[in-house]
Amino acid sequence: MKLSLYPILAVIFMVTGCSSTRFYYDAPPLAFEDIDYTFPTASGVVNGVQMAWHDSGGNGPVVVLVHGLASNAGFWRYNVAPLTAAGLRVIAVDLPGYGKSAKAYGTPYGIGFYAQTLDALLAKLNIPKAVIAGHSMGGQVAMTMALQGSTRMEGLILLSPAGIERFKDGEGRWMKDAVSPAFVINTPEDRVRANLSSNFYDWRDELEWMVEERVRMAKDPAFERFAYVVSRCVAAMIEEPVWQKLDQLKLPVLILAGEKDNLIPNPYLHGGTTRGVMEAGAAQMPSAKLRMIPEAGHMIQIEKPEIVNTLMIDFMNGKER
Repeated sequence: MKLSLYPILAVIFMVTGCSSTRFYYDAPPLAFEDIDYTFPTASGVVNGVQMAWHDSGGNGPVVVLVHGLASNAGFWRYNVAPLTAAGLRVIAVDLPGYGKSAKAYGTPYGIGFYAQTLDALLAKLNIPKAVIAGHSMGGQVAMTMALQGSTRMEGLILLSPAGIERFKDGEGRWMKDAVSPAFVINTPEDRVRANLSSNFYDWRDELEWMVEERVRMAKDPAFERFAYVVSRCVAAMIEEPVWQKLDQLKLPVLILAGEKDNLIPNPYLHGGTTRGVMEAGAAQMPSAKLRMIPEAGHMIQIEKPEIVNTLMIDFMNGKER
């Protein structure tokens, strides 16, 4: 069994081949606060931590975009502008410990903590109702927010969500032991590129920005704390499961997943298909719809943004509920 094949490590740990030969070993460091998301961010103290987010403003229906493991708000760069142009108020967050948000060892990083922080952000922004759209780990955070009883949620959009696939206790214990901060810190560039490309059905050179960003930000002194956050989040995803509570999600739910997702389910631990996992999860939710996206991997919001954006807009406008 290889660590790189465990599906909840959706962003940085799965190894496959790739075609790009560019290298960034000699490129200058990239501070987290200097990452170009292609859209502006604001910041403030939320739930006791310094947090960054983008807010498009306006009076339209509110959708909150929550990134996955080891990524940031910039991974929604192909979605923010189209959703905003459709009349939505778009909030794209950097969860604490990620992107331009603060990274401190004393913060209680975890799925429940992140869910509470999102609820606190909506309160801070005086938003009474919002749809929470979470990718991968962000989907597990969104489901947890609903399970915590947030009164500010009116729907869920789950993109390639973690939390639906079931894992045995032994698998979880092994994963928590294996994914250490040192493991994250010592990931070489060729592995970074392979890890990222494995999230796609068809990796394209135009996506090379993800590799450059990851390699250069590893030279930022704050990367050591970021690696700690990633390690802690892996443990939290295992320690705070939601699959056994899916029947409690009473809100309207739209599940989006790629037909060619290499990460869900884990073929070495479970076998089966992504469609099978998602159909089983959707069947447990009282008000869920599932849309499978052809020729798409795990990063559907990046690989197939036109399809994803259309489905999200339709859901926000009541057509996919």
